[in-house]
Amino acid sequence: MIEYLHWDRSQSNYRRMRKYWNQMLLGMAFVATVLIAVVIVGDARSLAKRLESFPVWYFLPIIVLKVMNWLFSYLEWHYFLHVIGVNPVLKGPTAPAPHPDQPATIRVQDSLILWMASLPFILSPGKIAEIIKALALKNLTGTPITRSAPIIFAERLVDGIAVVLLVGASAGIASDAIFTPGDVSPSYLRGVLIGISLFMLGLIVLIQFRGIIQRIITVAGQLPIVQHLENPLRTLYDSSYDLVKLRHLMPTTVFGMGAYFTDCVGFYFMLVGLGANPSGELFVQATFILGFSIVVSAISAMPGGAGGREITIAVLLSSIVGMGGAANSAAVLMIGIFQVWFGALVGIIIAIVFRHRLFPASLERELSALEEQHNDDPATAAV
Repeated sequence: MIEYLHWDRSQSNYRRMRKYWNQMLLGMAFVATVLIAVVIVGDARSLAKRLESFPVWYFLPIIVLKVMNWLFSYLEWHYFLHVIGVNPVLKGPTAPAPHPDQPATIRVQDSLILWMASLPFILSPGKIAEIIKALALKNLTGTPITRSAPIIFAERLVDGIAVVLLVGASAGIASDAIFTPGDVSPSYLRGVLIGISLFMLGLIVLIQFRGIIQRIITVAGQLPIVQHLENPLRTLYDSSYDLVKLRHLMPTTVFGMGAYFTDCVGFYFMLVGLGANPSGELFVQATFILGFSIVVSAISAMPGGAGGREITIAVLLSSIVGMGGAANSAAVLMIGIFQVWFGALVGIIIAIVFRHRLFPASLERELSALEEQHNDDPATAAV
């Protein structure tokens, strides 16, 4: 991906990264198409006038709040690295574990750069390109992919818990201002939240049955078709089990709530800048709307959550806040830019600047090996 951006002369490197770069291009095109549709539906001329009247100084707190969102989200990643046995250090080298009983180390600078460079990966369909983050970590610290890949799942789980808690809190504080008759059925809103909550709780509970799952892996490992997958599956499960222990979920969920709370404050500023009357009720409504749109976008599994997020925000702004017309379209457009494109562009810039540190030839060889393994045995590649 990064070498292709710079028109690297090495055609072999290009071929190895082309698949993931094409996936991200597809995601970017899809997200861009959604935003263009918002402009068309919202009447481009009226939308432009509404954006011109938006107070420019509001962008400063919105950008600061977005940076704070990244900080809280990075702290999740930082914490999970400790759990899987990779110690972020302020001083010292980024290196594999010198002994099996000792952790690998990664400089905080390298850890932060890797996390920021992975921001564009959410634009790939199903976020499949995020496996590159696990590969890059293996290249830097020697950590097996089966050990680090579950962090991607743990981050999504923690973020989901955090969002549901914030949405539930906002609904409890001002239910009359949210669950009112309108374009969206209150029973539908409650049903989605309850369904997602039960799903996440079920995943957490299921992973806790360690003895049963380990026994299933052992029995499955005796079958010829999956015999060679037993050790990778065991490592994958053990890492997932460690990451979702209650003592780890509690602090990381706090980080997740901090991340999404800052986004909610930024969304509130957008709505006020677009003409909504500032009030505590509006802030609670903004928290509910943004959080619920994140839940819907996660369910949709579309690149960057595009489509589900925009439709949900537009409908709920109209139904709950009573904001329509160009102001509604402007809010949808702005939140799309700050939720997806801002981070993606920053991540691409960081990835380009530090491409030799994060994406050396060894990483490209690893990607090539994984692709060949996938062609020979898709089940092995998945693990």
